[in-house]
Amino acid sequence: MVKAQSILSRNISLNIDQQKLDSVLATIEEKGGFRFSYNSNILPVDSLVSIHENNLNIAETLDKLLKHRFEYRQSGNFVIIRYAPLELVLLVNESVGNPELYTITGQVIDKQTNKPIQDASIYEKNLLVSEISDGNGYFSMRLKDITQPISLTVSKENYKSTITHFLAEVNITPKKESTSEQFITGNLDDVEKTWLGNALVTAQQKIQSINIGGFISKAPFQFSLIPRLNSHGSLSGQVVNKFSLNVVGAYSAGVDGAEIGFGFNIDKSDVQYFQFAGGFNLVGGNVRGAQIGGFFNYVIGDVRAVQIALAYNRAGKGFEGLQVGGIYNNVNQDVKGLQLSLGLNTIGGTLKGFQTGALNLVNKDTKGVQIGIGGNIVRGRTSGIQIGGIANIDKESSGVNLAVLTNFTGLTASGLQIGAINYAKNLKGVQLGVFNISNQNDGYSIGLINVALKGYHKFSFGTNESTTYNMAYKGGSKRLYNMLMFGMNTKSSEKMYTGGLGFGKEISFFRKISLNPEISTQWVYQGDWNYINLLGKFELPVNIRLNKWLAIQGGPSVNVYHTKQNTKIGDFGLLQEKHRDFTFKDPRYTGWIGWNVGLVVL
Repeated sequence: MVKAQSILSRNISLNIDQQKLDSVLATIEEKGGFRFSYNSNILPVDSLVSIHENNLNIAETLDKLLKHRFEYRQSGNFVIIRYAPLELVLLVNESVGNPELYTITGQVIDKQTNKPIQDASIYEKNLLVSEISDGNGYFSMRLKDITQPISLTVSKENYKSTITHFLAEVNITPKKESTSEQFITGNLDDVEKTWLGNALVTAQQKIQSINIGGFISKAPFQFSLIPRLNSHGSLSGQVVNKFSLNVVGAYSAGVDGAEIGFGFNIDKSDVQYFQFAGGFNLVGGNVRGAQIGGFFNYVIGDVRAVQIALAYNRAGKGFEGLQVGGIYNNVNQDVKGLQLSLGLNTIGGTLKGFQTGALNLVNKDTKGVQIGIGGNIVRGRTSGIQIGGIANIDKESSGVNLAVLTNFTGLTASGLQIGAINYAKNLKGVQLGVFNISNQNDGYSIGLINVALKGYHKFSFGTNESTTYNMAYKGGSKRLYNMLMFGMNTKSSEKMYTGGLGFGKEISFFRKISLNPEISTQWVYQGDWNYINLLGKFELPVNIRLNKWLAIQGGPSVNVYHTKQNTKIGDFGLLQEKHRDFTFKDPRYTGWIGWNVGLVVL
């Protein structure tokens, strides 16, 4: 307690009128050169207080501010404020023995009422021996191999702790491994609130956690058969071990080295370096290092580790490292690293790394690589690579979205979408697929059918030197639109059908005049499917808008026709017959200059 007195006995001066308590505590922190730790739900931090004192020590100052309803203890450079409006007394009935075996029996009572106190924690922090008072407040404690004076601490929820010293005549010897007390903040009962923690942690261990709170001791070793039977007894939940060997399972405050449990490991605070369980690991704090669970790993805090389980991994906050789960990986906040699963991966925050599984779900953004055998769903922006077996779904995209079936971007897609069906509400990138759909198209759509609901979609009807009737749908954007084309001759002597794809670009010169360079390839059917007949065109029509929904177009074209139908002289196809003067040296190719004219429905 020397260190605690070194802060609490420091003198400060305060001259404060009607200020909030949390502001006054901040002033005391600044003057005393330390930090407070307290539960703001219990401490009335919004209440207005006044104090005018010169050279009053910090403990007395806090008593005046808090009306003697709290107790104060130091851990490092922190002063912990604990709600304790009541006081207890330890009555010693018997204190006998020697350094080899010493016995203490007594009773814990309420100082004001003299009534016995049940479930009070009585413990010797150096020997890590503890007892809990019975229904009449009685306890009996046996201490062995004593090398230091005995300091018996009595703690109970809502009571100020007391320390009683025994065996002053013992011959003090240097300790090989000292047990130091530290204070851990946070909700240390979170692990006990899980259904497994509630079922496996004993009632006595829960009582110790309530009474002693965040004051934790360290020990070099723990051996445990089950949580109830271990080398630290009911105090095991208040001890951080360097090494813990657990046959079936154990409940500890934490691990600062290695823990091996053939069944399970339960730790209410941090675990670092190595943890293995044949069944499962349940950790209430953070994990650093490597964590391997036969079935699952469940961590309430952050994980910066390699986390491997056959079934399930869970990080209650953020994750950095490698997470491998046979069926399911879940991280509530951000992930920086690799997440691998044969089943489902879920991230509550942002992914910055690599994720692969049957299905991947990210609540915010992805800035890495996602590979989903089934698909990937991102509620924010994807700016990396997203590969989905069936579908990729995101809110915004500035990376590469590759899917066998579909890519769906709810807002803006400014990257690359590749899939059979692509949708973006606002396209500013590139779509490559069979069907490309957008609400507003300011990018490039390349596919069989491109539809921009509020973008570029037109129908053209016309004629040219080869086919009498021609129709084309043009969809996409002015920068690049796709054409789905059909044509035919109906005369029996010139019967012919064409169909194909093309691309074009609209270049505006004046308000109602534009030039539309277009390139296309069409299959030509002339009565026999056994021959390949292809017609390539480069057209340069001029469009003149007549009104809001109609325009006329016309212009020259350059045509190249390829066929395997002319195997001998006189066996020409219809198009070759019409343009024989333009046949190349290779009789399979014919070229000519043509024209087109028609109407465009806007």
